[in-house]
Amino acid sequence: MINNPEWQKPKMKPYLHQISIEHVEEIAVSMECITTDEVDCDTYLIIQEILIDEIEDEEFLNFAIDNLEELSSFIINVNLNIRIHRDVVGEMWFGVDK
Repeated sequence: MINNPEWQKPKMKPYLHQISIEHVEEIAVSMECITTDEVDCDTYLIIQEILIDEIEDEEFLNFAIDNLEELSSFIINVNLNIRIHRDVVGEMWFGVDK
């Protein structure tokens, strides 16, 4: 029988963060003026501020900012239900429902 409670419980639980539709729409509006595939510096800062308002968890926030290009591609393809997933070992990725 295992008596060590720390061994029985994983240190990190699976977790996800649903980005609200309102914030996804705000990001989409900020990207409307972009005519190239690359996000300019001003737009990047606007999107970063929107994400800071949306995501309280620092790990999820850093992941979203570090992977802004991937997040933007989901938004450009009109995915409104965007989630950030984290598994038990800490690996993170975006998931969407169409």
